[in-house]
Amino acid sequence: MQALTQLAAALADWRAALGAEHVRDDAATLAAYQNNVGGLQRHIPAVLRPASTAEVQTVVHLANRHRVPLYPISRGRNWGLGSRLPGRDGVVVVDLARLNRIREVNVAGQYAVVEPGVTQGQLFDHLEQQQLPLLLNVTGASRDTSLLGNALERGIGYFSTRAHSLSGLEIVLGSGELLRTGFSHIAHVKTAHGYRHGIGPELDGLFAQSNYGIVTSAGFELMPKPEAAMAVIAKIKDAAQLAAFVEALADLRRRDVVRSVWHIGNRERTQIALGPLVFGQLRQREPDATFVALRAKAEALIAAAGFGPWSAVCGILGSAGELKLARRAIRSALHGLAQVMFITDGLLRAADTLSRPFDFVPWVRDQRIMLHSVRPLADLARGIPTDGPMQSVWWPLGELPEKPSDDPDQSHCGMLFCVPFLPPDGRCAREAMDLTYQVYAKHGFTPFVTLNLVDSRSLECVINNAFDRRQPERVAAAHACNDELTTEFIRRGYPPYRVGPQDTRLIVDEHDLFWRTVRDLKHVFDPNGIIAPGRYNLV
Repeated sequence: MQALTQLAAALADWRAALGAEHVRDDAATLAAYQNNVGGLQRHIPAVLRPASTAEVQTVVHLANRHRVPLYPISRGRNWGLGSRLPGRDGVVVVDLARLNRIREVNVAGQYAVVEPGVTQGQLFDHLEQQQLPLLLNVTGASRDTSLLGNALERGIGYFSTRAHSLSGLEIVLGSGELLRTGFSHIAHVKTAHGYRHGIGPELDGLFAQSNYGIVTSAGFELMPKPEAAMAVIAKIKDAAQLAAFVEALADLRRRDVVRSVWHIGNRERTQIALGPLVFGQLRQREPDATFVALRAKAEALIAAAGFGPWSAVCGILGSAGELKLARRAIRSALHGLAQVMFITDGLLRAADTLSRPFDFVPWVRDQRIMLHSVRPLADLARGIPTDGPMQSVWWPLGELPEKPSDDPDQSHCGMLFCVPFLPPDGRCAREAMDLTYQVYAKHGFTPFVTLNLVDSRSLECVINNAFDRRQPERVAAAHACNDELTTEFIRRGYPPYRVGPQDTRLIVDEHDLFWRTVRDLKHVFDPNGIIAPGRYNLV
């Protein structure tokens, strides 16, 4: 009863501060925030939508006054890892989507200062409209995903990890105080985002995957737009070649031939990534054909194009000469192991122009369909965000969204991720996949896997299953499968680098000094335990 009284008083004060339209506790709003692809259940009592750092401070001060906990989200697109859900029931969601300003873009310094509501599509469009010679390290998620939200969860982009892309963070602490990190707390500073470490202890890392405060802006590292760019696609025909494939790609990374992330997908992952795109091309040609017939054709075309048990894609940026040298080195390294193709804008345009008059020839038509279908994936490897891959969430259930940008949380699609980090070792990758297929078969699921060769020392393993949330038994089985696989990877020494709110219990241990230290720091930054209780913490 006391908690309800405190909440009612807090809601009244928040409405006075933010406006009633930005403090929502109606059933329709709460249902939209509680819906999630993970099939998790959480009670959210209200949603707040501040529009500025000052309003966030007000929200936090009032939360402290009334002892009402808060859970901040940037855009709520953390699909498969919790979406918009707090770690516990009864926590008010603070949606930062209205903090969507690009405060600065510095061409010489190669960074943008953005708020948490800024999406990768928004920043990309801004760079293009202003004709700025800068490139964005995009992820394979939709255009509407938050830059800061993903970076603070240590997401992996197409060119590198985003974990070290932030600088000069502005944070509303759990106490309501405003903290700036690096050099950015110094008056009139001009190097806040040039040298991210600043002077004294470096605090930035404390606010990634933590519950100490709410980040309201940060510098986001950009890349210079290159003279030339190409996507590389490599495909093997035999699953037994996976270990050798990983070793060869890792060697290219170690030798600096490839400086971006290799994304290595299994057959199932390639099918759900390319399938909807091929389907769309076929639908334009055969509008009256059934979904089942077109799906079968799409899968047959993908197989005929040589996408076998494992395929890899990466982006190469540089001068025309550098790309030429990279092509030669990649062909040499993968000779006899993988089929390799190099995709550039010029190649796509030329192939389309030359093949168009012969579209009536079945083989030519099929090649044109595949070229148009791989374009969105090739665009990602060239720094162009797209909604295309999001359709893969629906594909395993035998359907597609009305629009590629549809939010899967508001559908019946189910999805959970297991994301352990492995060494870039072929034998280890093979053993990890043997384990994955074994556990998934036990629970009756198909694993959709991407092995991201992040750098010369680490291999991110992204494993997800798909299920229908209208079937409670499949939801329960999916969680049992994900928990078992995550637990076994931890037992083998390969813990996940991200977890959903339901899996914090698998990694947080009160007997571990690390987590006790994380808890003690919580009392410094957030003495009343207001921000995201239980998220990556004992409290």
